[in-house]
Amino acid sequence: MNFSIERPWALYGIPFIIPALIYCAFIYKKTFTALYKSSKRRRSQEFINIKKRVITRIVLRVSAWCMMIFALAGFSWETVSTPTQKNGNAIAYVFDISYSMTARDCPNNLTRLEAAASFASNLLDKTEGIPSSAVLAKGGAAIAVPLTEDNESIRALLRNLSPKMMTSAGSGLGEGINEALKSFPQTISKAPVIWLFTDGEETDNSLQNALRSALRRGANVVIIGFGEEREIEIISGDGKTPVKTALRSQKIKEAVNEANKKNLGGQGFRFIKSASVKFVDATEIGSARKILSTTSAFSGDGDSTTMAYEVQTVDHHKLFITLGIILFALSFFASEFSLKGAKEALAISLIAMNFVSCSNEFNESKKILGAVWNWNQKKYTEAVAGFSQCLTDAEANDNQLIKQYALYGLSATYLMQNENKAAMEKINALSGNAPDKIRFASFYNSGIIAQREGDYKKAVELFKNALLIDPTNVKAKVNLELSRSQQVQRAHESERQMIGADEMSQEESDLQKSVFNRIREKDQQQWKNNQKEQKSDSSLDY
Repeated sequence: MNFSIERPWALYGIPFIIPALIYCAFIYKKTFTALYKSSKRRRSQEFINIKKRVITRIVLRVSAWCMMIFALAGFSWETVSTPTQKNGNAIAYVFDISYSMTARDCPNNLTRLEAAASFASNLLDKTEGIPSSAVLAKGGAAIAVPLTEDNESIRALLRNLSPKMMTSAGSGLGEGINEALKSFPQTISKAPVIWLFTDGEETDNSLQNALRSALRRGANVVIIGFGEEREIEIISGDGKTPVKTALRSQKIKEAVNEANKKNLGGQGFRFIKSASVKFVDATEIGSARKILSTTSAFSGDGDSTTMAYEVQTVDHHKLFITLGIILFALSFFASEFSLKGAKEALAISLIAMNFVSCSNEFNESKKILGAVWNWNQKKYTEAVAGFSQCLTDAEANDNQLIKQYALYGLSATYLMQNENKAAMEKINALSGNAPDKIRFASFYNSGIIAQREGDYKKAVELFKNALLIDPTNVKAKVNLELSRSQQVQRAHESERQMIGADEMSQEESDLQKSVFNRIREKDQQQWKNNQKEQKSDSSLDY
């Protein structure tokens, strides 16, 4: 059991019950004192029943208030692994810049930090085009370079790595991994990868818990070790105290084995391309190849699409809200009817809830609605997880209708994430017997993808097919006309380029003629002037 509270500050609402109870007790005493004085049957069964009803109503309403507080607090006592399809990878480089990394025991008389910077630079050369971020870890951690495809900013950081870049003391490797997880947006459609460059020296023992958090997020983690296992002496951050440091490979391996063991043992099923933690010594042969193999681009199977499982806590706020509403409703029954009637109403409500919850059709529809809600809230990662789970359940139960809705939901979500290839794969998997709304939407979305790729001829055909299903849809008509106009405009541009070349040659010919004529006129004028001068000179001679 993994008990957790997402918003513990909400529990401060429980003490507000105390003044409410004091007020109720005051009103209760005042009311019944007046009734006793005005009634001759002070100890009759009727008064006893009234007391029971009032007390029951107060207890039910207090319980309803507590249920609402628990719903707001976000109580959770279990986890679930949600499948999420990822396309490609995003990498977070985490650099341990504690003073132990200044030990000069790496090849070519380099410090561990210099060797880590050189090693990371070589990895950057191999991962051009893959979004990357950089995190610095010391006593705390900070994102130095946010997720970007511009590796030059990370290279500039590598040239200046130093323990003086952070003022916090100590070494917190776990903080670095947690900060790396924050560098990946929640809605990212790429599988996260974390490369930690360290010697294994840590002062807060946070690595173990951080590795579990990374595995729950579906991230592959590689811890890259630098230095020798033989201890050497360095000067600590205060500039005075000598300390001994070494590559703590055994300690790192124990943390890695423990994290992988709990990851596989706690899920109860076999992962498909699941997340894992590895330790690689930077000096061993083929270390770079082992590190790069954790990314889909270098995994060797040629498939950039992976199915990752993210371990998420199960939110039970709906359960507490439902219980709160039921308890509040029962408080009215308890005050208006007998306690026995309230018990019967509670039993009927629980039976009805149990009957509804046993319906597979209702549960699958509820999952679809939940995924659609996440899609509308632009929580695309959660939407993909929800639609993927619906697709898996529909295939297991042979429910073709739910399967079609799940496939369409996945295609629409990938389209919003600009994953056109993945969206088309799901659209092509739709059946020809799908409902008309899904068939219309599949043609429409395919037309949008064709527009994005500049294939306007194909887009025109797809929008025509969509309008054959729903001729009244205005958006499809608008996109059809836009695709036609773009198609015509592209054809005119091609013709204009050909005609433009001919016109240019004609213009050049006319220009040459005008230049030659101008030169000829000047030559003739100059010849006439020369003739005049010669005549005047000869007359003077005579």
